Amino acid sequence: MNAVLVRCFAVLVQAASFAAFGQSYPSKPVHIVLPVATGGIQDTLTRAIAPEIGKRWGQPAIVENRAGANGIIASEYVARSAPDGYTILMTSHIQLSNDLLPEGRSLTFDPVKDFTPVIGLVATGNVLVSTPQFPVNTLQELIALARQKPGEFNFGSWGIGSSPHIDTETIARIAGLKLTHVPYKGGGPLLQAVLAGEVNFTLTGLQPALALIRQGRLKAIAYGGLQRSSVLPDVPTLSESGFKDFDSGGWFGWLVPSATPKAVVDRIAADAAAVITAPAFRERYITGVGMEVLNLSSAAFAARFKADRESYAARLKGLGVKAF
Repeated sequence: MNAVLVRCFAVLVQAASFAAFGQSYPSKPVHIVLPVATGGIQDTLTRAIAPEIGKRWGQPAIVENRAGANGIIASEYVARSAPDGYTILMTSHIQLSNDLLPEGRSLTFDPVKDFTPVIGLVATGNVLVSTPQFPVNTLQELIALARQKPGEFNFGSWGIGSSPHIDTETIARIAGLKLTHVPYKGGGPLLQAVLAGEVNFTLTGLQPALALIRQGRLKAIAYGGLQRSSVLPDVPTLSESGFKDFDSGGWFGWLVPSATPKAVVDRIAADAAAVITAPAFRERYITGVGMEVLNLSSAAFAARFKADRESYAARLKGLGVKAF
């Protein structure tokens, strides 16, 4: 048998073994790792998906929160895990863009090369919120007040380098504001900080803030999408508030270690897609709370990730943000 035939035979054997692996997957519990604390948008969505996909797998889907360092702790853990589909990273384009920050060269993993995109789950816009006691009702009023008292106001985010952090810093730079940034380990702790008055305002995911807005415990000042949210139709966008075509938000999706067999990636993607597109689930956990179903394939998800990293890099330019 010549060398070419040997190589072809090896490829066929490998493909067959991967296909068999995909058919038998999963044969034990699957761990979905989150880079944030409990209570935020990623956590809420993941904990809704987990029992539903566990039914399809016949195995438990276990949610693990490994918060800290803007997603680096969780990302590094998954990147170093066995590439067998039993450890999945729930993440966003911002949390996998730490290498674009000045200290990114110190990362022990490559945010692009060390992962395989599985599925883009949902897209969401951020919302600028404060408490009813904060004496502004529009973004322009907030800007005017901050200009009158430079350095006196602070804002929160769910981590250094997160979209709320970078987007608020960008708005501050454009408007000529001096603000203090206070990072938290996830959307849940961030919202508690706003309610407690630890920070004056924040850009945060719409989904975890929505109930508090409806209860009157928070007030929505501006929405981060380019179009008004269907669940907050009276709240103007950032673009309408003086920052034309400025959007703040992103997507959430799943990744696995880069050498994970394609058959396993495809199985995870297909089952996750079935969960998020089911009408009852979609209405309750996605569209009903102001998010949008993406359901991006592995290839489409990779392309979206690449494009958003480029956009994020452009926004970072000139801000001088440090990672840690």
